[in-house]
Amino acid sequence: MEKVLTIEEAKIEFESHMLIALFKAAVEQSTLLTGKYKQRMKQDFNRWQKIGFMFVEELEKKNMIHGEYMNKLSDIYHNVNSGMRDEFYKGLE
Repeated sequence: MEKVLTIEEAKIEFESHMLIALFKAAVEQSTLLTGKYKQRMKQDFNRWQKIGFMFVEELEKKNMIHGEYMNKLSDIYHNVNSGMRDEFYKGLE
C-alpha cells in the first residue's frame, strides 16, 4: 500500500525531484561542450560529467523516481535553455 504524503512531505518530495531534474539537465547540457576544452580543463570537465551522470543515476535509484517523469521535468529545463540559446544566436545574426 502506497503511503499518503502530507502536503509538506509532498512539497519536499517535489522540490527534491526538481533539484534532481535540474542537475540532470545540467549534466546532459554539458554534453554540448564535450571535446571543446584542452588538456587539464578537458580532464576536469570529463571527470565532472562522468561523476554527474553517476550521481543522477544514483539519486534516481534511491528516490525511486520513474525515469519518464524525471525526463519530463528535465525537459522543461532543456526547453528553457533552448529558448535562451535561440535568443542569443538570433542576436548574433
